[in-house]
Amino acid sequence: MTKKLHNVPFELRTIGQQIESLARLTGAPQSFVCQVRNLFSGKGIALDSDASPYVAALEEAFTREESIRSSTGRAQRNLSQVRGNFKKIGEQFASGHAANRRPGRRVRRTREVIVDGNHRSFVMPRQLDHMPMVPGPEEQQ
Repeated sequence: MTKKLHNVPFELRTIGQQIESLARLTGAPQSFVCQVRNLFSGKGIALDSDASPYVAALEEAFTREESIRSSTGRAQRNLSQVRGNFKKIGEQFASGHAANRRPGRRVRRTREVIVDGNHRSFVMPRQLDHMPMVPGPEEQQ
C-alpha cells in the first residue's frame, strides 16, 4: 500500500513493522520488543494493523527505553570506576598501615575532637581550674 503525503510517496507500515524498525534504530533488546508486541496483542490489537495511530507513542517508548539503557550503562561504568578507586584507597591504606606496624615502632594515637557550630572557631587546649603557685614572701604584704 502506498500513499502520498505532500507529494512524497511513503509506505504505510503495520504495527509489527514499526516495532521492528524502531527496535533496529534504537538497538532495543529483544525482551523489550516482546513486551511491546505483547502489549498490543493483550489489548486485542493485531500487529498487522495500520501503525499510523500508534507511531508517536511507539517512537516515544523506544526512545525512552534507549535513554534508560544508556543512563544505566553510564551509571554502571561510573560505579565500576568508584569501586576501583575505593580498592586503590584500601590498598594504599593497608600498605601505609602495615608500614606503621613494623616491630619496635610505636603507633601514635590521636584523639579526635568534634566542635559543634562554626568550624572556623578558635579551639584552645583544655585549661585547669587551679592556679599555679608562685613562691614568694611568707608574710602578708
